[in-house]
Amino acid sequence: MDWKKVDKRQLVIILLCALGTFVLSVIRVQVNATTSALGDMNAYASLQDAGIFASVMALGAPWGVIAPVFGIVLGDIVMGSKDFIIGNLLIRSLMALFIAAFAAKCDNWKKSFVVAGMAEAMMIVLFFVYDLLIIREFRVVGISLLLQFIQGVVCTVLGAAVLRYMPVMQPERMLEIRRPVD
Repeated sequence: MDWKKVDKRQLVIILLCALGTFVLSVIRVQVNATTSALGDMNAYASLQDAGIFASVMALGAPWGVIAPVFGIVLGDIVMGSKDFIIGNLLIRSLMALFIAAFAAKCDNWKKSFVVAGMAEAMMIVLFFVYDLLIIREFRVVGISLLLQFIQGVVCTVLGAAVLRYMPVMQPERMLEIRRPVD
């Protein structure tokens, strides 16, 4: 990442993507739960993943990964969801990289739903594992899983719409997946 290659227009888009994803992450359905190991924690669902889809389409890699994840982590800090910061750093970055790798190939609704659905499924499964490792209380993990499932379904629909209708703004910055030649 070379800061010298970032012009003013791109810097504004990076900041807007981070701010937009931050706003989407603090507008949330939140359930407070108490765990024996971690004390009080906040499980939540939001539309933050839609910010990841839009950021990747607008910025490509690496800024389309960094900006929304920064916004989501900042939202966790502001909203007091400290237990999800590391998970969001890792899992949302993987989601954004996955989207950056396959977004340019979404030229119809089916492909758009497949890519969006797989990104959200990745979020649900990885957060389930993360929650089991960190929280270790099935009641709280169940609440968190339910909220993440709802978020995943809603953000799959929103993500598919973004993939279908928002053009890739910087195609040269999208990741390329090459299949091995048989």
